[in-house]
Amino acid sequence: MPRLHLHLLGLLLLFLAGCASVASPPDGWQPLAPGLAHRAWVPWPDSAVQALRVDLARVRVSLSPPADAGQSLDQMASSRGALASVNASFFDREFRPRGLTVSDGLPWPELVKAPAAAQDPLLACGDLPARCVIRFDTPAAPEPGWRLAVSGTPWLVRDGQSRTADDDATCAYLCAHTHPRTAVGLDASGRHLFLLLAAGRRGEVVGLTLTQTAALMRELGAVQAFNLDGGGSSTLLIAGESRLPRPFNEPALRRVANALQLLTP
Repeated sequence: MPRLHLHLLGLLLLFLAGCASVASPPDGWQPLAPGLAHRAWVPWPDSAVQALRVDLARVRVSLSPPADAGQSLDQMASSRGALASVNASFFDREFRPRGLTVSDGLPWPELVKAPAAAQDPLLACGDLPARCVIRFDTPAAPEPGWRLAVSGTPWLVRDGQSRTADDDATCAYLCAHTHPRTAVGLDASGRHLFLLLAAGRRGEVVGLTLTQTAALMRELGAVQAFNLDGGGSSTLLIAGESRLPRPFNEPALRRVANALQLLTP
């Protein structure tokens, strides 16, 4: 082949490679809005996972109010116009959330009162940009300045250390069995929040154990993370559209207690 043709072919290949890198970033993150990115991948052959990366200096995080309890995410009035929404608290049959819960600066009037809930990990965010923390020493009442608080169980990553199979053995059905999952975490700077959701109960796509979930949260960059309600509750809406494949035995979105919502500032 003439040298000129080889040169032109090389330029064409470089151009195509550049286009591919724009369409599919090397790390897999796709921008959804300023400060918000989405990633979908298959970490293991029997899994399907999606994640959101949130820049807390550019995206506001909110928790749906008690008035929306008992509705599916797509029916919640507070979710309308959100960039994205995910399910949050564990709850009982009356849609009372488990653990300390705060929406718009106000504690929820009714909570699941269980001794174990007092030890649940907690995400709390204040009014200042990039001010969210994950606490493993949950206080009995909200601290001043908390705009939202949501609890889950159990921990996934603590000070950069992921849970292990031995940890999962202490709560076999919830932890060591595979299920659809929802999890939340923060990076070392506290500026970036991660939300991870795993599909499951879909034939060959079975879900994740909590050890697997923790490993993926560390891969994303979380140094603190915990498990939110999962199973049929696991839901991801992006611009109001359901994006997480549903379990075969529960195709409709489940009614839940509340949702974490990502909003423009």
